[in-house]
Order: sequence, then structure tokens, then C-alpha cells
Amino acid sequence: MHFRLNSFLSAGIALIFLAGSIAVQAATEVSPQRIASRLTLSPVILAERPDAVQDFTVDPQQVRQMVNRALLVLTSAPNIGTAWTRLGITPQDVVGVKITTGGGPAFCTHHPLVQAICDGLVAAGVPRSQIIIWDKFQDKMLQAGYPPRAATDQQEAIASVVPDNFDPAVYYRNGIIGNLIWGDYQFDRQGDFDDDDSSRVLSRSYYTRLVTQTCTKIVNVPVLSYNELYGIDGCLSSLALGCVDNNRRFLGPPTYGDPSIDEILDQSFIRRKVVVNILDALVGQCAGGPQFNPQFCQSFGAIYVGRDPVAIDSLALPRLEALRRQTNVPSVGNTSSYITSAAVLGLGTTDRRQIQFLRVP
Repeated sequence: MHFRLNSFLSAGIALIFLAGSIAVQAATEVSPQRIASRLTLSPVILAERPDAVQDFTVDPQQVRQMVNRALLVLTSAPNIGTAWTRLGITPQDVVGVKITTGGGPAFCTHHPLVQAICDGLVAAGVPRSQIIIWDKFQDKMLQAGYPPRAATDQQEAIASVVPDNFDPAVYYRNGIIGNLIWGDYQFDRQGDFDDDDSSRVLSRSYYTRLVTQTCTKIVNVPVLSYNELYGIDGCLSSLALGCVDNNRRFLGPPTYGDPSIDEILDQSFIRRKVVVNILDALVGQCAGGPQFNPQFCQSFGAIYVGRDPVAIDSLALPRLEALRRQTNVPSVGNTSSYITSAAVLGLGTTDRRQIQFLRVP
């Protein structure tokens, strides 16, 4: 099974942020009791407590309170177990918690946030043995404090895509040919390709079995960062680039992953499985990612929660732009145009008139 490139989206798509605006200032603060009637279209909940982060270290109790409160508001649920149930989680699900670990221990999806998510899933009836915390590279996960482990009744599994968790039957394909490196599914068998076959294989990006087979539901938990090859590294890029191999071929200029990042996610097995996106903006980094570069970081103490990854990324991007101005870094330019292209494909919206942006303490 493979997926070909859709008709190339129109060039020159406008940037999705409004110059000089900061998304946080536009949020409306409300209480959970008054929220239900206001949740229309694409709700995005921002939980923000600047004092939850001190010297890049987070307060686990505050982080738990923040993410749980945001989920309660998003779902209008009376308790956290019901909130996850209303997101579509059932006790029969195998839930993959997709994290980001490229920044090492100082700049990965924060452990207290992951723990709070896992505890919420358990409250919804999911056994810990049916929860898988995962990212792409095992060595990066290990450095970030997520060593591989098997699931038990008392603990979640931790797994990586590389080296051997690809699905040979499912891949994304477009006309751009890449050079395979270690970690790509077909790397070890390049010598077996004939000339005709090689071009077909080198233009493929194989999906991980974690998204095609193993997991029945996915919780997407990226960090808020910036990568010079594809702009904002948030909900869309983290999941797309984390679940396929051979993706270097469509990153960087001139396209910066547009529209490949979106087309990777525009598959039914991903659309139906991702139940919520939780953007870890407790610490944000506006340049130099994915590695941790503290000179480009700010402790926001923020968590964005919503079903719509496009809406979340579109709201977070102006925040990174503001930080880039503060640190004398040039504007992102067209490096994040894939966010607007994602809206064109129907993965979400960038139209602020269609986003209900709500802030909770």
C-alpha cells in the first residue's frame, strides 16, 4: 500500500501568523463550568503558568494540574477519566503517546507531562500494559531519559521506530529521490536494487508499524521548537517526520516540507487514530532546534491542547516569531508554509474565525 503525492499545492501561500501579534494575548480566559456552550469549530485550550518552570525545570504538580484542566475544558468532562473517554479512548485501545526527544534531557517532552497523560489514560480504563511511549530514534530517547522497556501491568512500554519498527507494506511516495542512510528501512538492501527499482524505492518513505498496526489511538505530544529545515517543529511536523523514514529528501529549501509533511498525515489510519494534540510549550525554542540551545529558549510555562493540530501550530507560530525578534533572529519567512497547506488539505484550520482559543489557569 502506498500513497502518491497529491497535486502540488499552490506556491506562495501566505504565512499563517499575524505580524506583531502574540497568540497568548488573544486568548479568552474562562472557567470549565462556563465553557461548554463556547466550544465550537476548532477549540484550542491554553493552560499557562509561568511559575511552573524555573531554570528550565518544571513543577510536576503544576504540569499535571495544567494538562488535566485543559482536557476537562476541552471535553466539558467532570473528571479526567471521562475526559479521555470523550476523546474516544476505550479500555480496549492500545494507545501510542508520541513524544519528542531530539533535544536531549533538557529539551524533550517533559516527563511529568507524559506521566500525567498516562495516568489519565489509566483513569479511562486503559491498562498500563496497553500504553506505548514512542519516538523515532532509540539513542535520542535514551539520552532524553526514555530507555526502551517492555510493558507490564505496572508500567507503560517505551519503544522506538528505528531500527526495526517499519511497516514494509505501507509507504508515502512522491517524486523526490533521497539518499538512504542508517535508520531508513531499505538502507541495508540498497545493493539489491536494479536501476529501475532503485528510483522507486528511494522515493519512498515507509511508515512505522506503530501507526499502521500496533496503536489503535495516538496522543501527539511534541515540544515547541524551530528547525531551519521545516520551520516550526510542533504538532504537524513532529508526528509526520517521526512516523516515516527517508524524509530528508523533502526538507529544507525550496519547499521546507511543504506539502509532504501534510500528505504524510493525510491518511485515514492517522486521521482516525490521533485523538488529541498536546503541545509542550513549557519551554519554547525559536531557533537552533532540535538540539537544546538555551540562548534561543524561553520558559513559557504553557501547554496547548486540542484536536486540531493545524490550529495549535498556527497559534504557536506567532509566539516563536516574537521570541525570534527578541533574540535578534530573522523572521521564519516561508519555512512554515506547510501549516497553511495542511489547512488546504483539510487537516485543520488556520482561520482565527474558526478557532475557539480559550485560556485556563
